[in-house]
Amino acid sequence: MRVPSSKLKPHAFLRVLPLPPNGLSFSDTWKQYEHNEDREGWYKDVGYEDMHLQGKRWGGRIREKVNLDKGTEYIGSIYDAETTFESYGVPHGSADLVKAVPAEHKKFLSELVWVHEENVCVETSEGKTNCRLIAVHAGLEKGKGVEEQLKILKAKDTSIPKVEALSGKASVWEIPKDWELLELEKALMAPNAITAILVELCEKPTIVVSGHHGKLHIDGLRLIIDEGGGKENNPVTAIVLPSMTLVRDTDSITTQL
Repeated sequence: MRVPSSKLKPHAFLRVLPLPPNGLSFSDTWKQYEHNEDREGWYKDVGYEDMHLQGKRWGGRIREKVNLDKGTEYIGSIYDAETTFESYGVPHGSADLVKAVPAEHKKFLSELVWVHEENVCVETSEGKTNCRLIAVHAGLEKGKGVEEQLKILKAKDTSIPKVEALSGKASVWEIPKDWELLELEKALMAPNAITAILVELCEKPTIVVSGHHGKLHIDGLRLIIDEGGGKENNPVTAIVLPSMTLVRDTDSITTQL
């Protein structure tokens, strides 16, 4: 299984992202969010001139002390990156992180996919069901066509300042239950565009698995497995298919859903 990338932030800071398409530069990703630069304290040290927006935010130093949404203190930047810097022996926001991270770590990050798909089986009350599984860091947007989103994720389109599937919240919480309708509407506009993928979407249930939200939330085939949420005292949790068994690092036994 190919491991989906968690976020763009450290990748951007370490310069391991692919270049934006169509001759664009990483600095083009700043404009939409420049009004947040002062509050978020964007990184402005060595190499910032050609760094993706998310790297500048990740390596910056936020002026506010408390994250009101989480009820916790920020740890260095708006993305709490200080612990990552320190784990490599450099202070938060230091350009030396680029030198401190081993080449094999950078290679690993550069090869991570943004989305992973495969066919899986899930045990239900009616027996085992074949499903299409989509694993992505935050989830898929409910109001956009699934194939359109997957195309961007598979291409690793770094011209986008903020990829909702990797960093969204409310917009990616639910499973896109209306995606068949969205795809069929497109097909009606161009009847010859109906493909095997569209037929599969309509016939095969699709599981969307993510982390990111700091919660354990299971609603039908929408699985958010992030009970740890990056907090030291919370358990690290995984879900095992096809049994839908939850496994925590604190458990001596497993819990069956």
